[in-house]
Amino acid sequence: MYCVKCGVELEEGVKSCPLCGTAVWDPEPKPRTHHYNPDLYPVKEKKNRTTFLILITLIFAAIPLGCLIACLNYYGHAAWSAYVAAAFIFVYLAAVLPAWFPRYYPSIFIPVSFLALGGLLLFICLYTGGQWFLPFAFPVTGLAFLFTYGAYWLTRIGIMPRIKLRLIGVYFILLGGATILVELFLHITFPKPMFNWSIYTAGFFGAFGLFLFIASFIKRLRRAMYKKMFV
Repeated sequence: MYCVKCGVELEEGVKSCPLCGTAVWDPEPKPRTHHYNPDLYPVKEKKNRTTFLILITLIFAAIPLGCLIACLNYYGHAAWSAYVAAAFIFVYLAAVLPAWFPRYYPSIFIPVSFLALGGLLLFICLYTGGQWFLPFAFPVTGLAFLFTYGAYWLTRIGIMPRIKLRLIGVYFILLGGATILVELFLHITFPKPMFNWSIYTAGFFGAFGLFLFIASFIKRLRRAMYKKMFV
């Protein structure tokens, strides 16, 4: 390699000509190497995830379809394949659909899951000619949704520890009362005796909720309970 200005021969690795000081120009620069960072370029991971979800979707479509074809050939109608299809739709909406998104959004997918559950129960009730959806399945599913959604927001809200502990105490007291409502709906819809089991669950949840509510007023106990539950 030679200097482009004075023509003197240069040693390998020098940055400038030792005679005239001209910067060395390399006509064949070495190519730059780029290191792949999966955190910055998650293309392969995303592609694998999409391929897996497409495969799962095809399986969820193929199994109910295969059951339907089998029932049509054997019974001449949908028969039990309708239950399989309804169950697969529910599981897909509750478990597979959220995986298509970059992360799980509880404020969206919790209502979607309970709507799918309500739809499944309504279908079973109508398909079997039952009369239990409105007096039993609908209110019980609604209660389950309210308490699940409430538990999610209780873990999300940022408020003073004593207020949060009181809210959790009230939550468990109401949860105990909800079990009595569930048994009441059973008593109204089906020939079941009242206060057969709900009195025990209501007593347990109510006592625990009352303990948390009282603990929120005692500073040392409140701090200990809060550390056990949230820290």
